[in-house]
Amino acid sequence: MEKLSADQFQHATEFLKSTARPLEKALFEFEFENRSREPVLEELKAYQNEDGGFGKGLEPDFRCEASSTLATTIGLQHLIRIGADESEPMVQQAIQYALHTFDEEKMGWEIVPKEVETAPRAIWWNYGGDWPWGNPSAEMTGLLHHYKGLVPEDFLEKLTAHAVAYVNEEATNDFHELQCLLKLTRELPAEEADKISDRVREIAQHSVTTNPEKWHDYCLLPLQVVSSPTSFLYEDFKEIIPANIQHLRSTQSEDGSWKPTWAWGRFEDVWETAKQEWSGVLTLDNLRVLRAFDAIS
Repeated sequence: MEKLSADQFQHATEFLKSTARPLEKALFEFEFENRSREPVLEELKAYQNEDGGFGKGLEPDFRCEASSTLATTIGLQHLIRIGADESEPMVQQAIQYALHTFDEEKMGWEIVPKEVETAPRAIWWNYGGDWPWGNPSAEMTGLLHHYKGLVPEDFLEKLTAHAVAYVNEEATNDFHELQCLLKLTRELPAEEADKISDRVREIAQHSVTTNPEKWHDYCLLPLQVVSSPTSFLYEDFKEIIPANIQHLRSTQSEDGSWKPTWAWGRFEDVWETAKQEWSGVLTLDNLRVLRAFDAIS
């Protein structure tokens, strides 16, 4: 298997440090250069609202200032990545936002708020869309497990039972939902994770694109569900992983980044900004997975 060359890695590094958002730059320096996590916290704080939720374009495809469950899951995943525990005020505030915005009737969360419709955004981001429950409620359930000391025990128990039943009885083959289910599986106690593992594996077989000819399109790549050799689904996709690594290596742009395979279809001027931000997000994600598979020279 051919690895990402030292020159390619250097070009990606230069892109992240010169062109990506300060947040992705700080995350890269923390993860790859053993820098302090404080700059990450500082940059992430700029995306957190007074209500504790995250917004302000943290998810580059919608630019509303208001907090959203989706952006808050992203913020919490970053906090987990840098080792922030339950004593971190940003974590405490985000968990409180999640608890306060829980919809008991839906047993979950709205993915985006009404305010999304007043902001530049991709054509698919509208309020009240027909999103499957798991996206983002399964992921948020997992995050509440990660920070369970901040969550009422009876509430988490009830939510977990609902999540397990949903995965086994109603979960779709939508690949965005699958990514949320995998994050849920990662955070659940082993006994609960075992109850949904077979169904999650079945959904993955339907949702992950294993045909290399289609990898240039918008699809779910094997490496997006198998981020390391220790991943839950590694055995299911290990035969195709080397080819997917080669795909990543060969699709790096001349400026060192990886570009999104989608476009907004409107707000073209703002999309150019979002596209650049996504390039930073994707470049960092790809370097993470390539390093996990020892695929960087």
